[in-house]
Amino acid sequence: MKINLDELCLAMEGNSYGCDYYLDRETGEIVFISDYMDSAIDELREKIGENPARYEPIPKAESYEGYDDMVDFITTLRDEHLTELLGVTINGKDASRRFKGALARYPGEREKWYCFKNDRMRERAFPWLEAIGINLHRE
Repeated sequence: MKINLDELCLAMEGNSYGCDYYLDRETGEIVFISDYMDSAIDELREKIGENPARYEPIPKAESYEGYDDMVDFITTLRDEHLTELLGVTINGKDASRRFKGALARYPGEREKWYCFKNDRMRERAFPWLEAIGINLHRE
């Protein structure tokens, strides 16, 4: 079975209220369901409900994991000013939004952040896949 790991990681990160993601254990496809979909949603939910062994719910990344990722990324920086700036952005509500906003002024570091974040999401995806009996080769 072939699974698009990037798509799986986005599903793990993007799971939110009113949205559900499932892994089709037969095809490796990521199935997205939203309360805001048209009438096709009923048909899709019925299909998943009729065959729960085929469709594995994709777990949502916990908010503390995203926060921990930001903290860990900040420790990798060499620029003291940026380290201090980002440290301030992650305190309080909407930390992720402020963090990303601050990084927007530093395109090189922003790119490093997204690589760092993608690596972290992959680190979370492999153990989950293994726990449900799917072993992918780590790249």
